[in-house]
Amino acid sequence: MAPFGGEADDDEFQIVGRKGRAIPLRARSGLVKKDEAGLAPDIVKVAACTPLDTCGLGTKAAQPWPREERPVLSVAPMMQWTDVHYRKLARLLTRRTLLFTEMIPAAAIVDAFEAKDGSLGQLLAFDAEQRPLAVQIGGSNPALMARAAGLCAKAGFDEVNLNVGCPSSKVTTGGYGACLMKSPQLVREIAVACLAACGGRNGVPVTVKHRLGVDDCDSWEDLQDFVRTVASAGVTHFIVHARKALLGVLSCEGNRTIPPLKYDWVWALSRTFPQLTFELNGGVDSLDEVQQLFSKGPLRGVMVGRAAYKTPWILSQADATLFGAENPGHSREEVLDLYLDYASAYFHAQQRAGLVSTPSAALELEQLLAAPLSNLFEDETPLFRVALLREVAARETDDASSRRHDSVPLPTFMLRRAAACAAEAVAAARAEKSQAV
Repeated sequence: MAPFGGEADDDEFQIVGRKGRAIPLRARSGLVKKDEAGLAPDIVKVAACTPLDTCGLGTKAAQPWPREERPVLSVAPMMQWTDVHYRKLARLLTRRTLLFTEMIPAAAIVDAFEAKDGSLGQLLAFDAEQRPLAVQIGGSNPALMARAAGLCAKAGFDEVNLNVGCPSSKVTTGGYGACLMKSPQLVREIAVACLAACGGRNGVPVTVKHRLGVDDCDSWEDLQDFVRTVASAGVTHFIVHARKALLGVLSCEGNRTIPPLKYDWVWALSRTFPQLTFELNGGVDSLDEVQQLFSKGPLRGVMVGRAAYKTPWILSQADATLFGAENPGHSREEVLDLYLDYASAYFHAQQRAGLVSTPSAALELEQLLAAPLSNLFEDETPLFRVALLREVAARETDDASSRRHDSVPLPTFMLRRAAACAAEAVAAARAEKSQAV
């Protein structure tokens, strides 16, 4: 079957689950107009087994934004977190913040395209409402990276970001991620190829996310040389995780927390290279901190990472605080209800396609859909999470004892019941707290 259309009557797609397991999706034919290359320039399909507007799915081709209009706040690409479902929740909280996909290996994108079995959809699927949306790709082969970047640009992403900062042993063993900081000339070659594949200076922007340094390649001179070399390819925007990485010494978690933050180096880069723009990442936990970082030095943007999923509610004030725009204005309960509408429609689509035919498949999809909600209620998160997971765990028991597996749309049944239980627990906790005060 051809990716993004082609000659097949039914196009099959997949999306990667939170544990890396692929959940297959199927799209009816005739829903997407295809161009001469067999790609769909106007729609990126995910769960499109009903008309695309049912789940709010589909997008228009990206238009390059002027440098000065790039969003000043972004949510970092995070493996096992910033998937299509998390991004749906995030968009209910903020319309202006730039969202990122998880990091996608370039080889996986190209292999999926060449396989012509529809698996490309598991990597490049997104919801139109999730824009502005950047895709992060990883690899060290310039030709392969260029092919992947071109496919991503064709799919309608607003930006293609090159991963030169991930310290994962799996990634660095593959020769990319943070270890590429030791090879600035290679990164330059990759950037040149990707920029050409994305339409050049007037095409989809290509940016680079990197560290301050890696291992012994960590001096101020090394960092300047890296930026200068990569910028000579035509890259104008750099996202800097303000820590070095120690490969083979620290775990991923350790590399996110142990090396000291050096925000002053990022501000210094902005002053040293005024023709370029820089975005700071690392250790940012609130919008107040974002504003403080802007006030202390020249920056084009700030990227939040773990705080965006540990305390997602902080995003609800981002549009007014940082963009001077109106916030979506939903309460947490309203966000929950809107997300559950999406989850129910998504599950319906899978069910009608015959892809949720066993209790285990239903349970996996339920967990995937429920995961973005787990930290929505901040202080009451443990209560909400316990209630949610209790309902997920009890699903198979209910299924066997009280109803046929396919008799009720499960997100409506399970998630709404879990939400009701959680809301009761949260209300009780709030009442107890107010009485104590």
